[in-house]
Order: sequence, then C-alpha cells, then structure tokens
Amino acid sequence: MDFASDSSIFLKDSPHSAAVGGSSAQVLYDAPFKSQSVFGGEVETASPSCSMLDEDVARLGIQYETALTISKNGAPLGTFTVMGAEPDGMGLTRLTLTNQD
Repeated sequence: MDFASDSSIFLKDSPHSAAVGGSSAQVLYDAPFKSQSVFGGEVETASPSCSMLDEDVARLGIQYETALTISKNGAPLGTFTVMGAEPDGMGLTRLTLTNQD
C-alpha cells in the first residue's frame, strides 16, 4: 500500500475522534506524560496532541485557538484548544493541544 497517497490507513481503526461544532473526524490522540521545570521545581503534566487528515483539518476549519472535543468510542475525553498545527507533508497534520477542562 502507498501510505503517502492514502494516509487514512493510519486512522482506520482509531477509537478517537475530534469534533468541532456538529462535525467530527477520526484522529490519532496522544497525551504523553511530561515533566516541566518551573522555578526550580518539577511540575507533572500531559502534553496532548492529535493527528488528523489534512482534508479534515480544512473541512472542520481548524486553526490556531480552535476549540475541539476529543472522544474515545463516543465518550468525551475533554475539550481542547489548538495551539499549533504542523502538516507532515504526507497528508496528516499534527495538532498541539491544551486542555480547557
């Protein structure tokens, strides 16, 4: 299979989706642990992000500060704000998120 011409294969079995308004799209969601050094101390947090097809980013009108809701198998995980969008040149865009909840 030519992954470069059809990036949707990466999202095919993903249980996660992102909704903006009444529309949604499948995403690959990730919230890895992150440790930040703040004023000489350590703060534990998560660094949420998701990847979605470029065409879905355009269809949903996603840009800086767009609010979206991430769900897993239809159950909401949280509402997030897009802080960055990085197209990978292969049909997917990685969205850096910050949690609104």
